[in-house]
Amino acid sequence: MPYRQLDHTADLCFEVSAGSFAELAGEALRAMMAWTGPEWTDVRVERPFRIEASDRVSLLVDLLNEALALSQIHREAYDAISIRFIDEHCAEGSFIGRVISGARDEIKAVTYHGATVEERADGSWVAILLMDI
Repeated sequence: MPYRQLDHTADLCFEVSAGSFAELAGEALRAMMAWTGPEWTDVRVERPFRIEASDRVSLLVDLLNEALALSQIHREAYDAISIRFIDEHCAEGSFIGRVISGARDEIKAVTYHGATVEERADGSWVAILLMDI
């Protein structure tokens, strides 16, 4: 499983793993959106993004917060990400998903507090992400 929910006293915490940093971003997005329990419609959407940050942790947190903002503004949920470019300071691509008619739960924000991103010796990636609910 590419992600699992960790116990946390007040907020939502996920550990996400993947084979690359780009895949890590996609798995984190899917974990976050799946937790909200969106009520999907059949209307497909694609929302472009460009995020710049000082490091990979900030980049991942900012990317997920951008997805949350777009999701709330447009009443959409995203189950995929198409990345055209990504490095340690910038990500550019599109969130792909569907219009939703509602959601079971809401995430207010992904926080920098406690967030980690690590490339392991075997080349895989893991992140710990804390979300304000």
